[in-house]
Amino acid sequence: MGDCSTKGMTYAASSEPDFGTKKGGTALLLIDPQNDFHDSEQHHGSLAVPGAIEDAHRVATMVKAHLKDISQISVTLDSHQKMHIANPFFWKDSKGTHPNPFTVITAEDVKAGKWSPSRPEFLPHALKYTQALKTNKSFVLCVWPEHCLIGTPGHNIVPIINDAIQAWAGHNLDTINYVNKGTNALTEMYSGLKADVVIDRDPSTQLNKAFIDRLKQADRVLVCGQAMSHCVNFTMRHLAANWPKERMKDLVLLEDGASSVAGFEALGKEFVADMKKMGCTVCNVKDAFTVGNK
Repeated sequence: MGDCSTKGMTYAASSEPDFGTKKGGTALLLIDPQNDFHDSEQHHGSLAVPGAIEDAHRVATMVKAHLKDISQISVTLDSHQKMHIANPFFWKDSKGTHPNPFTVITAEDVKAGKWSPSRPEFLPHALKYTQALKTNKSFVLCVWPEHCLIGTPGHNIVPIINDAIQAWAGHNLDTINYVNKGTNALTEMYSGLKADVVIDRDPSTQLNKAFIDRLKQADRVLVCGQAMSHCVNFTMRHLAANWPKERMKDLVLLEDGASSVAGFEALGKEFVADMKKMGCTVCNVKDAFTVGNK
C-alpha cells in the first residue's frame, strides 16, 4: 500500500479569490453518494447497492473526524432524464413493450430489430452507440431501473453523507464542488470525467480536464462512493489515465467506502486489483489519515 498520510495545505496567490484555488492537502472525491444507490430508513433506493449504506456511515464518520484535514470535496451526481438511453422508456420491442430493468441490449439486438428506440428517429444513433460500446470494449448497454431522475428524492445525496460534507463546508467556510453527470440522454456516463461514448456536440460528455486539474491541486485524492463495479471504477480509471505517473500513489481508493452492484462483484474486484497494479494506494476508510503517518 502507498502512503495515506496528510500533507500541508496552502492557498494559491490570486488578486481575485476563488473557492476553487486551494492547493495541497487531501481532496475527497465522493462518487454518486445518492439516495437511489442506498437502502436507508429515509429512502429505498431504486438501484440500491448492497453494503452502500454501511459504506456511507464509514465515510461520513471519517469526514466528521477530519474536517480540518480535508482541503477540498468534490461530489459527482448521477443525473438522468426519464427518457434516457439506459432507461426502459427509451426502448421497445416489436410489440411496443418496454424492456425490464437489467435487460442487456447489444448492437446485434438493435440491428436485428429485437430492440428499437421508442422514437424511431433515434435508430441511427442507437445503432452507432451500441456498436461504439462494442468497439470500445465498454460495458454492454444495460437497461437500469430508473434512478437518480433529476428533481426526485432519489437524486439527492444520502442524508448521512450530506450532513457530514455540510459540516465540513461550515467548519472550513468553503464550498463543495458538485459535478452532474449523465445529463445527456443519448449516452451512458458511468465515469464522472467522461461519457462511455462521447457526443461531439456536447462538451459535458467529453473529458472534464478542468475537474481533473482541480483534483491535481491536492497532494492526494481519496476516492469512494457508489458503485465500485461501475461509477467508481470508470471514474478512477479515467482519473488515473490522466494523472502524473510519478504521483500514482497519491490516488487513494477507500476499499470499504464503495461496494459493487449485485451480480457485478467480479468487476469491482478486478478494478481494485488493477488500481493496485497501477501504483495507486488502496486502504480502508479508517486508515485514510493514519497509514504512513510518523
